Amino acid sequence: MNAKRIDAVLLDSSRGEALARFYRDRLGVPLEEERHGSEPHWACFFEGIHFAIHQKEGLEGAPRNMSISFEVADVDAAVAELRRAGVAIVLEPQDRPYGRLASIQDPDGNVIHLHRYPAR
Repeated sequence: MNAKRIDAVLLDSSRGEALARFYRDRLGVPLEEERHGSEPHWACFFEGIHFAIHQKEGLEGAPRNMSISFEVADVDAAVAELRRAGVAIVLEPQDRPYGRLASIQDPDGNVIHLHRYPAR
C-alpha cells in the first residue's frame, strides 16, 4: 500500500464547540455544525481535505500529540492578529529552508503551524 495524500484531519475534544470557534473565528476555517448521531461535530472541506472537530467526553487532561500546518499569505501578519486575540504563540515567525514558519496553540494545546512557502 502507498498512501497518496492526506484526506482528513479529525480532532476529538471535550470542548468541541470552543475548539470549533477557535478554528473558525481565529483561523478562518469554514466549519459548520453537523449532527449525524447523538453528539455534535463541526466540519468542512478545506482545499479538498475533510476537517472535523468531534465532541467527545472524558478527554480532559489526555495527552496531546497532534499538529496541523496551514499555509497563510503572510505569517507575520497572521501571528500579529492572533497575538492581539490572545492566542498562545509557541514559535515566533522565522525563516526556514522551506519558507516562513510560526507556531501557535489551539485551546486544547494542539500545535498549529502557520507556513508560507518561499517565492519561486
